[in-house]
Amino acid sequence: MPENIPVHRLKDMPVFGGLREDIIRLILDGSQYIERDAGEPFFIEGERGDSSFIVETGSAALFKMGASGHAYQIRSFNPGECFGAMALLGVYPRSGVVKALEPCRVVEIKADQLFSVYQADPEQYVLIFMNMARDLSRRLRDTDEHLVACLDNDRPT
Repeated sequence: MPENIPVHRLKDMPVFGGLREDIIRLILDGSQYIERDAGEPFFIEGERGDSSFIVETGSAALFKMGASGHAYQIRSFNPGECFGAMALLGVYPRSGVVKALEPCRVVEIKADQLFSVYQADPEQYVLIFMNMARDLSRRLRDTDEHLVACLDNDRPT
């Protein structure tokens, strides 16, 4: 388990909501910190994804390339937030580039670690995936609202 991560603090993060402490420890067992300086990527679009990340310090953002060649910032991730879960839930390649916006430290959680939760307690395994799905659902709702606002602004009057 990465040093200096208090389990009680993680229990307040949405991705760990409702999970028992022993399961959180099992997830963190073998996980690692990854640190990036501002502008450095955690992953790039199209890469095979086998992990998700939880921001511990700093912030990161998801960028998507438009047809114009311009990279658009889609959303940011602050301490306690998770990114990269789509690759675990959908078994698809990474859907964009996530870069650090400032010096950023994240905990990487590999799919293998989640499988160990499945082996130990399938109910807790389902709960963590439900938490990730709820978070993605919330983000999709936010994106829908943002899209409609953009469409309203572009509509001729």
